[in-house]
Amino acid sequence: MGSFFEVTAYGEREVCAKGVIAAFMEIARVERLLSIYRPKSDLTRINAVRKKGMLSIDPELFEVLSKSIGYAEKSGGAFDPTAAPLVRLWGFGPGEGRSTPPGKEEIASLLDQVGFRHVRLASGRIERMKEGIEINLGGIGKGYAIDRAIEKLRELGVTRAMISSGSTIYALEAPPDKEGWRVDIQHPRREEGRIGTVYLRNQAISTSGDYERYFIFEGRRFSHLIDPRTGYPVEGVASASVIAPTAMEADALSTAAFILGEKQGRSFLNRFPEVEGLIVKEAPGKKFSFHRTEGWEPFSVDRSITRRRFLVLVSMAMIGLLLPIHGEAAVVYLTEEAALRKMMPEAEHFDADPVRLSADQLAQAQQLAGRAFRENDYRFWIGRKGEEAVGYATLLEVVGKERPITFLIGIQPSGEVKGVEVLVYRESRGSEIRHPRFMAQFVKKKIDNPLRLGDDVESISGATLSSRAATYAVRKALAIFEVVYKSKGDHNEGERSSPR
Repeated sequence: MGSFFEVTAYGEREVCAKGVIAAFMEIARVERLLSIYRPKSDLTRINAVRKKGMLSIDPELFEVLSKSIGYAEKSGGAFDPTAAPLVRLWGFGPGEGRSTPPGKEEIASLLDQVGFRHVRLASGRIERMKEGIEINLGGIGKGYAIDRAIEKLRELGVTRAMISSGSTIYALEAPPDKEGWRVDIQHPRREEGRIGTVYLRNQAISTSGDYERYFIFEGRRFSHLIDPRTGYPVEGVASASVIAPTAMEADALSTAAFILGEKQGRSFLNRFPEVEGLIVKEAPGKKFSFHRTEGWEPFSVDRSITRRRFLVLVSMAMIGLLLPIHGEAAVVYLTEEAALRKMMPEAEHFDADPVRLSADQLAQAQQLAGRAFRENDYRFWIGRKGEEAVGYATLLEVVGKERPITFLIGIQPSGEVKGVEVLVYRESRGSEIRHPRFMAQFVKKKIDNPLRLGDDVESISGATLSSRAATYAVRKALAIFEVVYKSKGDHNEGERSSPR
């Protein structure tokens, strides 16, 4: 479904093992039914029939499509499973992406092929009232797959589990001795940052954000969240998070709330029982405002300023006036030049190589890294001995617990990690990650290594978030190297006539 799925379970080992395997098999089964990324899925075969008329469809697909049409009706078309032609036109469906917006005429020509009212469902059959109508269940399919997988876990006796597809999560009961499963809501503009945390139990959360898939053209961000009523991506909304009883409902409602925006979105969510939401708006200058439904707060442990918290902060500030000033925790260990010399002592000189990822390269790199990137401009240094490239290095800043950590990641021409150095550390604790006992674990790793904490990278005790930041920085650097340099094979960077 164009996404990664993770299953976490607590309980007796054999029971959990059988349950997790069954959950993944169920997700794979659902994908074969309704994924547009598979050429032989049931949904792809239906979309291949371009003519209007009646078609018999799988009963399960009929059920999911019926739910989709229901959400489309309730949202006034903000959520619409027939928006597939627009999604593809903007470069966010299967196939090649794009880096420039389509023309007004192209968009207008497709609006006639979009609209849930052109689809009728009855007696296990779908009727398309117009030619060219396509179905895309991307706004609901992952949630449905998660719900089905949760049922498999329950059937096999797993009572504590969480299933995540990245943007959509279901929490079954709670981990041992916990009030619920902790879920951090991602900051829309900081890769490792968060805007809040919720604790869930027998509930789902889904976040639709303009940072998942997008391109920037002339300073404007165009994301995959397209308003089916206008044909254009929504602007001014950064993300919408929805807590609901099922993952399918959370998945669909977060998409609809994002499209509808702050006022209409909150009014829309209030019509659903046991549903709460948080919509994040973005004004010029990256100024964010947060708009919650009334029942959101009991789930949240975010840092909103209540009267009580305000008084606490004022008290802390007054006490702080009486204490010595230590300043922000920030230590510069190495300059970029010193780090390059340390990492590649054999290099006679270093060539700066600005890298701008194309839309296709960005998509490939994100797929390899398993995470979305917020930017497509980077700078690599190529260490050379004579004309021979002896290594590559790039500077990346990744948020640890609260603040960015600056890493320099070195990569061999073969694609193996040459070394990792911490240049600037801004956290109050966790700087132990820069010691050789931790950084040595990355040396000789490649993009096809898992690079997961507890797998082939052991975390430093007391510095889990910093360890995770380092792991992500390495994987991101390897992914960019893979699509920019490794794919060329001959590394003839000097022969390029213009920057990527």
